[in-house]
Amino acid sequence: MGLTGGYFLAAVIGAVVALPVATVLLWNRLRGPRPVRGAQRFGLILVCQSTAVLLAALLINNSFQLYTSWSDLFGWNGAPGQIEGAAKPLALTTGAAQTGQPTGDRALPNAALFHPYHGVANAFETTITGAQSKVTGTVLVSLPPQYYQPRYAHTYFPVVQLFSGFPGSPQTWLSSMEAPSILSQAVDNRAAQPMILVSASINVDPPHNADCSNIPGGPQVATWLSQDVRQLVETSYRTATDRTGWGLMGFSEGGLCASKLALQYPDEFIAGVSMSGDDHPGGDLLGFGTTAYNLNAPLWILQHQPPKPVALLLTGTLQDGATAQEADAMRAAVKAPTTISLLISPRGGHNIGVWKAIEPEAFGWLSGYLQATTIGNMQVAPQLLDGTK
Repeated sequence: MGLTGGYFLAAVIGAVVALPVATVLLWNRLRGPRPVRGAQRFGLILVCQSTAVLLAALLINNSFQLYTSWSDLFGWNGAPGQIEGAAKPLALTTGAAQTGQPTGDRALPNAALFHPYHGVANAFETTITGAQSKVTGTVLVSLPPQYYQPRYAHTYFPVVQLFSGFPGSPQTWLSSMEAPSILSQAVDNRAAQPMILVSASINVDPPHNADCSNIPGGPQVATWLSQDVRQLVETSYRTATDRTGWGLMGFSEGGLCASKLALQYPDEFIAGVSMSGDDHPGGDLLGFGTTAYNLNAPLWILQHQPPKPVALLLTGTLQDGATAQEADAMRAAVKAPTTISLLISPRGGHNIGVWKAIEPEAFGWLSGYLQATTIGNMQVAPQLLDGTK
């Protein structure tokens, strides 16, 4: 009997109706001492409440396809499969000009804005108001262990910006998704390179969903993520500053953010990973069919705008709604120099267990595009930011 099958749902509905009736019929027929009868009656009430909660959870799960099977619920989906499509990194001569090998270290005046993020080693957080977007949000940074090692003292690391879902928080990537430890293990296995992870707020106008977009007359979330957050991180830590050192990755709503921001800001980012992300906005602030809606829809961008020199990896499962079909539609619309690779697993729903299983391959894929930089004696004029603690 499948988790999302009609028979199981019917059985649970039947239990929700039948158990209260049985409780009423049995209430005064129970035998034994008073404590025993009391325990039996408590058990009947507990069973009735448990089945009601189970029905509510089942209806929510079936509506959002969070878990599509018992194996998905218990994390038995197996390996996520292999990446299909473009496997070679883009030629680094396309798009924005490269900076080449800088000749000196740059100042990092905004590091003092960050304070330790408790519970995760080498992680830091701050809250700022973006100078350009005027958006206020939290920014979390996770540094790889190599950041503190002498051999990397003059290395400016590539950066991956991480996006949560809606509703959601940037902390999810450092807690439930365990991104720092998964990346560290991939580095130890020589499957990925050391990278700085940055997770910033995307849900900055609750209860509204801004789709990581610049909303006409509303929050400028795309500017916040692509300009303000990037400027903050570049002036706080030893990061690459060229587009070849910056990538994106997100799950669910964050997957949409990763793919569309890569296409919208090719001078800032070279690659993005969308985990179960849509090919169109799904929030309540961009009206369907409007110019703003289209300009923030990855599929529309691929179909109607000049191709950008960026690479996308689209992941999902065949059991997760229309995720696989939308990924196929985006790959069918792609034109060089844009490239799209797919990682579609046969099993799994729309949940953290599925996305965590993909992380090692996603970090490895991004490592094929992102580049670290060795700094000599170059000086970069910094811009100070106002931090809000």
